[in-house]
Amino acid sequence: MGVYERQQKEKKILESAIVLFGDKGLHATKVEDVAKKAKISKGLVYFYYKSKEDLYMAITKKGIEELKEVFNKSFGKGKDKTGIEVMTDLVNGYFLFVQEKKVFHDAILYFLSVLELYQQDQDKVNPLLLESQYFNKLLQSHNDLAKIGIKAISQGIKDGSMRPDLQADSTFYTIWSMLIGYCKLNGSVNLEPNDIKINSESWKNGFNKILFEILKGTNNPFKTQPVQGNLF
Repeated sequence: MGVYERQQKEKKILESAIVLFGDKGLHATKVEDVAKKAKISKGLVYFYYKSKEDLYMAITKKGIEELKEVFNKSFGKGKDKTGIEVMTDLVNGYFLFVQEKKVFHDAILYFLSVLELYQQDQDKVNPLLLESQYFNKLLQSHNDLAKIGIKAISQGIKDGSMRPDLQADSTFYTIWSMLIGYCKLNGSVNLEPNDIKINSESWKNGFNKILFEILKGTNNPFKTQPVQGNLF
């Protein structure tokens, strides 16, 4: 089998897995399902990927790479954009990514949850994940997304489009957690509960207002209390 043919086989496996993981999820999808959809043997799938978990981490890596492109495009090319303009495009790009590439976003969130367990107790992490070459690559590159976001916040602080009292690192992680929470709760809001006066459109408008008030500040910004060096 030539190099090109191998690349095409691997691409076909990955494309088939993306569809199946998107339809059925990680736990319900089996390697034989992927092989059947890709119209190749189960053994050939294992030739490229050691396990289902290895394949899912390959999808996660691809998802992070695509989201990095979205983040980087927010800066534009040859345009003198302010930091707040970059963040506006980044947020809108993130929402579009979640809508159009849900399987990638789900994979990224799963990886982040595994990272938390990995940091606490590696022995509790699925051994098949730890053996995955893609999982180990992601351990080295998962914070690339945050670096891009922190760059945007830093630019906004520097050019004056954002509050000067912000700390770029903690601010971006706070914004990112808000974005994830917004996406996770969107289904609940869309149910339009009778006893809560909210709908998808009003919540999105309110969410964006609060988010950018955090970045730009208001006429009466919240002031943090000074932290004492010794609590006891």
